[in-house]
Amino acid sequence: MAAIMNIAGLEPIEDPEYRYKMHRIIGKVEGRGNGIKTVIPNMTLVAQTLHRPPGEVTKFFGCELGAQTTWNDDTERSIVNGAHETKVLQDKLSIYIEKFVLCPSCKLPETSYKIKHEIIYHQCVACGAREAVDMQHKLCTFILKQHKLDKKAKDKSKDKKDKKKDKKDKKDDDDGDDEEKARKKAEKKAKKAAKENETDEEKAKRKAEKKAKKAAEKAAKEAGGGGSDDDDDDDDDDDDDESGAMESAVKGIRDYIAGGKQPSEVVSELRAVQTFCALPRSERGFILAAAAFDDGLLEQLDGKADLLRAFVKDAGAPSLLGGLEKFALVSSPALAPKFALVLKQLYDSDVLEEDALVAWHDAGAAPPDAAIHVPDACDVESRAKLLAFAEPFITWLKEAEEDETDED
Repeated sequence: MAAIMNIAGLEPIEDPEYRYKMHRIIGKVEGRGNGIKTVIPNMTLVAQTLHRPPGEVTKFFGCELGAQTTWNDDTERSIVNGAHETKVLQDKLSIYIEKFVLCPSCKLPETSYKIKHEIIYHQCVACGAREAVDMQHKLCTFILKQHKLDKKAKDKSKDKKDKKKDKKDKKDDDDGDDEEKARKKAEKKAKKAAKENETDEEKAKRKAEKKAKKAAEKAAKEAGGGGSDDDDDDDDDDDDDESGAMESAVKGIRDYIAGGKQPSEVVSELRAVQTFCALPRSERGFILAAAAFDDGLLEQLDGKADLLRAFVKDAGAPSLLGGLEKFALVSSPALAPKFALVLKQLYDSDVLEEDALVAWHDAGAAPPDAAIHVPDACDVESRAKLLAFAEPFITWLKEAEEDETDED
């Protein structure tokens, strides 16, 4: 039986009381010549203690050693082509644990993957942190592909269960219909027999009751009435998640700015917070705008000019403009009619250049696309109004440029 050791990354943990344990990996070289291979017989045990799929761990060895790998779910057989010493495999496993198992914040092996916008994040159960893995590693391609396959299989299984349930419900309905038909047939037969045996007095009484019942039904129908069920329950979990993540990101950057940090430090922190909160890159401009400004943005712009210049240098002018668009349309609608003044201040403060402003306005005539960093919240109709508010300043810029050209 394989020895037990502490689960550790690149830095060994010698504490004998450490609660997170795993089996040491075992490598057995088989075959010869071109057919030589290394079999890992206890891969399932190792992967289970790490809470990761054995196929993923096997694939990691292939990525690190530059060898082809095979994992068979039926036989639970892990194979790495070529001859590899057990010590080498154990060292590579430590790298895997460091990169794909341990939480980057608390360094505990309590993570699971959360995949959003094609980025893989560590979701830590112990400390609650959510941080991106190294997306440059080749294994990430395998993880994303496997995630899609698992999701497809899960959906297929769900559809199969739903169909089976529908089939069962239909059968139950059919069985119920047969019972209902038999019951009605028996009732009809009993009524017919009763009619044949009733006296003239009973017959007259039955007809009078029938007539009174019809009159009551007619009166109820004329009076009207009824109700409707509103079963319009939407699943808003993802929206709630995104909303909470955005609030968290904005608060984090607002507090960071309040701490008197340098513009370059704020921009660096902004990148980290956006990634940590699993928000798309196109939201960076909005996070900054919402954190740095409130309804008094026009009065606050000059004081934040250095920060905005640092952001434009890092993320580009389109990202800032897209963020300010969303801020004016969603967070501070009163700012939208004054957007031309916002652009003028950005221009006068050397935050944005003429070419960037004109390009942004001209691109706005077309539907929003990723190139101009427009968040989903900014719909085409709202953007059209905002562009109309900004048009006087853009026209002035264009005319000034034409005048300079004529003078030359």
